[in-house]
Amino acid sequence: MNRSVSIFRKTILTAYLLAIHLLAFLFVFQNYIRPHFTLPENYTENVFDPTERTSVPTPLPIPSIVEVAESPTSAEINTNQTQNNVTTDSPTSLMIPVVGIKREQLQDTFSASRSQGRVHNAIDIMAPLGTPVAAVADGEIAKFFDSERGGITIYQYSSDKKFVYYYGHLQKRAENLSEKDYVRRGTVIGYVGDTGNSGAGNYHLHFSIAILDDPKRIFDGTEINPYPLLKDALESR
Repeated sequence: MNRSVSIFRKTILTAYLLAIHLLAFLFVFQNYIRPHFTLPENYTENVFDPTERTSVPTPLPIPSIVEVAESPTSAEINTNQTQNNVTTDSPTSLMIPVVGIKREQLQDTFSASRSQGRVHNAIDIMAPLGTPVAAVADGEIAKFFDSERGGITIYQYSSDKKFVYYYGHLQKRAENLSEKDYVRRGTVIGYVGDTGNSGAGNYHLHFSIAILDDPKRIFDGTEINPYPLLKDALESR
């Protein structure tokens, strides 16, 4: 009898310890391991098809800039606007991320169809190879990510970490730029290219904005249309 009770107690204790270890592993995996290995194809890889071509606008003078002076009043966005996926949850005071590109040169390709039934969920900003790409707003560089479709990319948080800005198909990133750097709006962070599946010579910036539920999971945001926001944004000089 005593032996049976002893075996039962050992079984219960073993099961209890296994449950504790399993819960601890799940906690560590969910919060510290999974965010670094999740590769959501529909967000990071939802980019311009290599067979498609769009004409590059007439090149404009490209100044060498590090930061553009703040002019928030000229870039205020009506937060009550709800058309074209702009809501009260949209970021404000943005800058067009490609230096020298004017508002009238932007095209709304957010809902454009892509191969395999995909939707673009971003806009493509056409510009010559090597055109500087500037941070659209103040914020921390969240992650560098290189992939077969997106090529050389940068993820940047908004200053409050409620949004993430995604810059894809870069030729290269700016010298001395690192993950965790805090950059100001207008700071050059990269250069327009055709890496990934952009297609050779199809130079453009693939740019998207997503609302974040959890700042630790930059790949799981809900995309919003950048076009109406950039149509009211500052222009990089």
